Order: sequence, then structure tokens, then C-alpha cells
Amino acid sequence: MGEGMTSAPLASPAPARSLAPREHGAYGQLGMPLVAALALGRPGMAAFGLTIAWVAAFLAHEPVLVLLGQRGKKARAQDGPRAARRLAWLGAAMALFGGVFLVLAPPPARLALVPPVVLGLVVMAFVWRKEEKTAAGEIIAAAALSGAGFPVALAGGAPMSSAALAWGVWTTAFLVSTLAVRAVIARAKHEGMAPLVAAYVATIGFGAASVILVLRGVLPNAVPIALAPFVLLSLGVCVFPVHTRELRRIGWGLIAASVATLVILVATLRGS
Repeated sequence: MGEGMTSAPLASPAPARSLAPREHGAYGQLGMPLVAALALGRPGMAAFGLTIAWVAAFLAHEPVLVLLGQRGKKARAQDGPRAARRLAWLGAAMALFGGVFLVLAPPPARLALVPPVVLGLVVMAFVWRKEEKTAAGEIIAAAALSGAGFPVALAGGAPMSSAALAWGVWTTAFLVSTLAVRAVIARAKHEGMAPLVAAYVATIGFGAASVILVLRGVLPNAVPIALAPFVLLSLGVCVFPVHTRELRRIGWGLIAASVATLVILVATLRGS
């Protein structure tokens, strides 16, 4: 073969953009409360149906951002059609499995669907305004994600008190951890003391309040015990000068705290 017939090697095509949610912390904020909710009762088709619907709604987050152009014009042009197809499939799954829940779930569980759905709509408003990464946006998103377990627990036959307490614990835990992580980032960027003060106040305040309410007989002992892993981790992050390059380790610490809280909640609230 002559020199003119030689050809350069073909460049491999660029890998397709992943349409999975990029907010890795959100996986735990949804997954751990859902696992706890399923473990608090005896879940059937209604509870599992709503769980699948919630997961489908969560997975729709990235395709929505692509279609809104919040991942850039290039991403919308190149991946918009694929994102639209993914969103259509996920929407169908939400409708199908959410319908299973609505048909089979008891009335209290159906009514309990309203608060997390409303919070989810508020989150979508933050997304639309590109304010999802603000402190308020992240805290409301955490409350919405952890609230997904509330109707799931009720659909599985868990008592209203246990389901509500679990949601409250998860929301408080994710609030203090969110503020602690934001304090680490703000300290590294020399953005002032306000984020660190907010993290201290929230962590100590909620931890102390839970203990006081237990002593007064308002809350069960399970609440401060289940909050303890997050309170200790958040205080440690605030007290010690943690660098942003340690955020991955903090992430693993949050996973460990979530597992500990899950075990405590199930052990203390199941059947109560």
C-alpha cells in the first residue's frame, strides 16, 4: 500500500454525557430516609410503588436541568433529545408507580404525600431561578428529599408519630450537616464568619433543644440519640480547621452518620 493510502487512526467518540444526578449528597438524603421508612413498617405494593416513583422523580433532576439549559447551551443542543426521552420514561414510571400508591395506600398515607410534594415544587422554583445552590435552596431540597419517606412509612403501616419523628430527625440532621459543609467552604474562601456562626448555632441549638424536649417528655429518647452522629460530626467540622480538599472524607463521614442514624431510628421507632 502506497504512502497516499495510509490513514490516520480514527478518534474515539466522546463519551455521552451522564444524565444521572450530580449532587452526590442528595443520593443519601433521599436513599437513607426511604430505607428507614420501609424498615419502620411492613411495606407492601403501595409503599414500594411510591418508593420507585420517588426514585424516578429524583433521577429526572439532571434531564430537567439539561432541557432548561442550566448545563449550558452546548449540553442542551447535544443532549437535549436524549434528556427529553429519559424524562418521558421517568415521567411514565412516576405516573404508573405513583398511581399504584394512590390506589392502594390508606388515606393517611395519601394525605401525607402533600407536604413533600409541596416542598418539591418549591425546590423546582429554586431550580428555575438558578438558586438551588443557595443555603435556602439546599436546606429545602434536603427537607423535600427526606420527606419522601414520610408517606412511604405510613403506607407500610408505621404509626404516624414514628413516621413524623423520622422525617423530623432526617431534616434536622441534613440541615446541620449542610450548614457545616457550607462553613468549611466559606472558611476556605475567606467569606467571613457568618456561615460558621450559623453552623454552630444550628448544631448546638437543635442538639440542645432535642435533649430539653426529651427531659420534658415531649420527644422520645430516640430523637437526640439519632441526631447525635450528625451533631458530633458537624461540631467536629466546625471546631477543627478542615480544608476543602477533605470534603471527600467529610462525605464518607456523612454516610457513616446516616447509617448510624438509620439503625438508631429503626431500632427505637419500629413498632412503637
